[in-house]
Amino acid sequence: VRNMSDGISLLGEPCKTLLIQYYYFKQTMKEIAALLNYTNAENAKNQKYKCLQRLKKIVTKTNE
Repeated sequence: VRNMSDGISLLGEPCKTLLIQYYYFKQTMKEIAALLNYTNAENAKNQKYKCLQRLKKIVTKTNE
């Protein structure tokens, strides 16, 4: 993985969409929850955390 966007492309859905909507398009958790059919913004926020952990693992693992 050369950069963060390479790592994001390896994530798969829905993590890829969630992180892109949040960081690139600056959507709120409420908007993302509606887009990805989460029950509420808090669930979307929890999923974002899990996605970021997966992304960190991908980036650190492939750069070792």
